[in-house]
Amino acid sequence: MKKYEYKCVSIRGGSEKTSRILTEYGQQGWELVCIWWAWHYFKREIEN
Repeated sequence: MKKYEYKCVSIRGGSEKTSRILTEYGQQGWELVCIWWAWHYFKREIEN
């Protein structure tokens, strides 16, 4: 069974700032799951 860790981050600013931050998280293995207002929810699989 896969296990995940989760992160919730408030990202405010223009599209360039948001794109930069999302790219950084993606390079760290975080997958964007949902956006609600300025809140961005991520998950990534935990290695067993």
